[in-house]
Amino acid sequence: TSAVEELCRVGFRKAMTIERVLQDQSLQAKLRDKVLIVDEAGMVSGRQMVQLLRLAERQSARIVFSGDTRQIQSVEACDALRILEQESRLKTVALGQVRRQSDKNYREAIQELRRNPEGGFERLQAMGAIREASWLDRAQAISRTFEEEKSKGRNALVVCPTHDEIGRVTDAIRSMRRQAGELSGGVSVARDVPLSWTSAQKNNPHNFHPGQILGFHRKVDGFAKNESVEVVRVENGAVIVRNDRGEVRTVRSRHIKSLDVYERRTIEVAAGDRLLITANRREASFRATNGEVVTISRVDGRGTIQLADGRVLPANFRQFTYGYAVTAHCSQGKSVDSVIISGDGMQKELFYVAASRGRRNIVVVTCDKEMLCESIGRSAVRKSALELTRRDPAVPKTEPIRTPPAPEPQLTKPIPTPSAPAPGVEVARSPTSRRLLKREPEKEYTHDNGMSL
Repeated sequence: TSAVEELCRVGFRKAMTIERVLQDQSLQAKLRDKVLIVDEAGMVSGRQMVQLLRLAERQSARIVFSGDTRQIQSVEACDALRILEQESRLKTVALGQVRRQSDKNYREAIQELRRNPEGGFERLQAMGAIREASWLDRAQAISRTFEEEKSKGRNALVVCPTHDEIGRVTDAIRSMRRQAGELSGGVSVARDVPLSWTSAQKNNPHNFHPGQILGFHRKVDGFAKNESVEVVRVENGAVIVRNDRGEVRTVRSRHIKSLDVYERRTIEVAAGDRLLITANRREASFRATNGEVVTISRVDGRGTIQLADGRVLPANFRQFTYGYAVTAHCSQGKSVDSVIISGDGMQKELFYVAASRGRRNIVVVTCDKEMLCESIGRSAVRKSALELTRRDPAVPKTEPIRTPPAPEPQLTKPIPTPSAPAPGVEVARSPTSRRLLKREPEKEYTHDNGMSL
């Protein structure tokens, strides 16, 4: 991920993703009596947290979680770090200083934004960071701001709330760069767009159709790691695919956990374009990190892309897109000189992450300041099972709601009065007969919302 790229850049050369640690048994063996530092731990899911803690127990390792529970949560279920912070007795240490923002006003605005979104927004507005533009002109306004920051020698990144907005902003930026002569030529190349299917979707063969691309992220019987195949047809509950050599294979349910589903599209790229890498690749000849932003230095007629850092994208690596604008999720873990935010609505955690990416400057372009300010006050925090079952002390107590007594049973024949049992003889009666002979007092039942029934 981009967080791994950032850690490697600042000196943590052996940084890797959590999933790689959880899947690589050779790496797990090296953790014996070691310390494992988990950065961006606020994005760790419940499943990952359980597996990490079990791994640490097996290897007698220590784990240090580093993260902010007020930033973006995990995509999978459970905000694990927040639950540990609130419900466990683990020792917590808080950092009191923000070091990323070099400008004092910018830094104080970010600190206030974390405590009080409305107050932080007012500070951003006071420093002139909030700009209004109509919806039709917003993409052009952002492209001009992007070029202004670039002309000052600042590395800028645009953060948008939706992929549609990203598309409009990207088109505007590339159009302006092309007019300025910064993009030379243009070649159409194929790229693979992830469909982000769940395991349930991948297990249903009816979801597959010809032309889709299946990429294997690990070796499995019949398919190599990083191999891509094309769906040919679906028959008898099996997915039939063809590889680059023209060989026809069958993908079955046991392969599902080892693959991702893509849709192949074309994209025009040129020397000088910025790309966003959307998949990891670890090979001797090529290494890439999901979320990494790179610059193209050359594209030949066959579509081979050479990067400014000297790397060449392999022919079977098509997981990339334009890298001028990203979502807030993708921006987490990145640091740039200037961040430009576009949109009219963004949840509290998303806006905080986007706004705190910059080191020197921030610009927010919106059609409606009031609407944006109102939206960033809404949190996306999910309640845990403990929080849902715990009675909220803020809920006012109400008078118990009593149900009316049940009507007496209507009997068609009188019940004969039983004769008294002989001394020493115990008469057995069912629970129903006991309730009929002697009515039990009413009981009160307490519901989860604090009301008595």
